[in-house]
Amino acid sequence: MNVMTAISKSLMHVQNFIDQLSDAVILVASNDEIAAVNKHFLDLTEQTEFSAGGKHIDKVLLRHANGSEGTLLAVKGLINVKMSVGFLPIHEDFYRYYIVKEQPAVVHSCQEPLMKTLMNIVPDFIGIKDGDGRFVFANEFVGELFELPGFDFTGKTDADLAEIIPNYRDVFQYCIETDEQVWQAKEIVRCEEYVPARDGRTRFFDVYKVPVFHPDGSRKNLLVFGREITEKIESRMLLEESEARYRLLAENAMDMITTHKVDGTFTYVSPASYALLGKKPEDILGDTGYGMLHPDDEEISRKAHDELIQGPCTKTIPFRLQHKDGQYIWLETSCKSITDDTGKVVEIIGVTRDISERKKSEDLLRQSDKLSIVGQMAASVAHEIRNPLTSLKGFVQLLQESEQLDASNYYNIMDKELNRIDQIMGQLLLLAKPQVRTYKKVCLKEIVEFVKSLLQPEAIVQNVQFNTEMTESLPLIYAEENELKQVLINVLKNAIDSMANGGEITIRGEVIDGNIHVSVKDQGCGIPAERIQKMCEPFYTTKEKGTGLGLMVSSKIMKEHKGKLHFSSIEGKGTTVSMILPL
Repeated sequence: MNVMTAISKSLMHVQNFIDQLSDAVILVASNDEIAAVNKHFLDLTEQTEFSAGGKHIDKVLLRHANGSEGTLLAVKGLINVKMSVGFLPIHEDFYRYYIVKEQPAVVHSCQEPLMKTLMNIVPDFIGIKDGDGRFVFANEFVGELFELPGFDFTGKTDADLAEIIPNYRDVFQYCIETDEQVWQAKEIVRCEEYVPARDGRTRFFDVYKVPVFHPDGSRKNLLVFGREITEKIESRMLLEESEARYRLLAENAMDMITTHKVDGTFTYVSPASYALLGKKPEDILGDTGYGMLHPDDEEISRKAHDELIQGPCTKTIPFRLQHKDGQYIWLETSCKSITDDTGKVVEIIGVTRDISERKKSEDLLRQSDKLSIVGQMAASVAHEIRNPLTSLKGFVQLLQESEQLDASNYYNIMDKELNRIDQIMGQLLLLAKPQVRTYKKVCLKEIVEFVKSLLQPEAIVQNVQFNTEMTESLPLIYAEENELKQVLINVLKNAIDSMANGGEITIRGEVIDGNIHVSVKDQGCGIPAERIQKMCEPFYTTKEKGTGLGLMVSSKIMKEHKGKLHFSSIEGKGTTVSMILPL
């Protein structure tokens, strides 16, 4: 029998022996190559067989500096083990054997000073329990959390801790219940747990529970990681309370509160929609609302919507929506665009109220202002009408007294005079009677010429001349023609009244910085600087018989046209009033 055969037979006896042991065993030859492993080693490393030929021990088992611990290479990764080392004589040689026992990887890591320090300094709950619920590790945060600094949790169950710290009995009972749910689920579970503090506050934790099983399916370890989220929970609770309050307000407000997507689709409609439009919120949700708009208001509404989605801004828009019964209701919406962190508009919020009564009052006020203008113009118009009437009366008397005259020579003159009277009366009626408000493309030159013609008689009586300087390429604008006429009449009449000794009024039309400016410059007495700011206030007037409503109504009309009135004046030299309108 040669030496190799003797060694092989000896190894067979050793193999049979170590297979009977309950721990994993590695047998290593004097050249540090693995000679044999037992069945428990295969089970531990989850292998069905092991080829030892020529494999160095350091390729399978990493021995730590303390000599009693190491890391074992397994199929699914590394296993932390404790080691016992000894020598075994086999045919005139000595073989080393390693008896290895598995220990929890995290526990082993915690025993390493660096890892243990790291796990203790993190402001999070870290705990590890065995399959029976006993703590095998708990970092320092756990002791501080339960007011037991420096306490050794090792070997204690949650039931034990409930007896040791009765103030937290409910917390530990909840942990027992959730731990069992995790074991039963056999998967990672995330939950929220709370811990009451002595100051009456409640601390909330976002907890992950990770079950770890042995290869045979039995319970091995439960890893518990908890991060405090008290501020987040409190903020969420405050937000929910705030949302509940605002929802209560929205649900009971007289105004209709809405939210919209960027495309205008309603995402929320408050119950006030029924009082305003006769429609329930669910009848409107998912719609854009354009189908309910009055045709004349669609363009201005779409333009405002385009401006809202371009960037954060606020818009107040008057418009008409169709009620369920078919009639149109005047509403006013104040909208604000909401942006995300990048500045992109993600939502639009609107508050809508019924302004029908306000519109009626404004219309009555405008009509009153028109009638006031008509009354003030009565004297000059009467003078202007008296002239053609006198001519007509003279021709009629002349024709009656002389039969020899050829009446056909005078008919043309009489017809012109009658047309002049008809024109003056028509202009007065157009100014005085109620008009349907219709926005359309209008020519400012034509409006200026109309108003000049209307006020020419009064200007002649006051020894005032009109001088017009209108740019030839002045573009058309989208407006309510009669309302702009009313504004210009008010401005021109004020200019005429300011020049007691007569003078010249210059009407200029031009485009400046993307806006149309129609300015009226007089040579009157001017307005003191301290009064300029009050010119558009209701019932404020500098004229002895003025109502104080003309410029207020005019200013309101200009605002509805997205424009404004601008005043500049020098006392003793005159005033310039500019009607500024967007293109």
